Amino acid sequence: MDAKFRKLEVANVAGKKDDPNYAVVRGHVPADLYKEFKFFCVERNVDNSEGLEQLLKEYFEMKKQKPKKKA
Repeated sequence: MDAKFRKLEVANVAGKKDDPNYAVVRGHVPADLYKEFKFFCVERNVDNSEGLEQLLKEYFEMKKQKPKKKA
């Protein structure tokens, strides 16, 4: 085997964890809701972080579009 293939170098790519523009969100939810969330992520082929980001964006966008109720 050629020497150049014996040693592979992995690029050091900074992830969201190290990005100051991202923050951690954490909490406990009912097991059935967690399963539904996991299914959401699998359907979209995303990890938990990306899935949560998508859901939060969708929620807040939907909330912005709803007319505010008058008291």
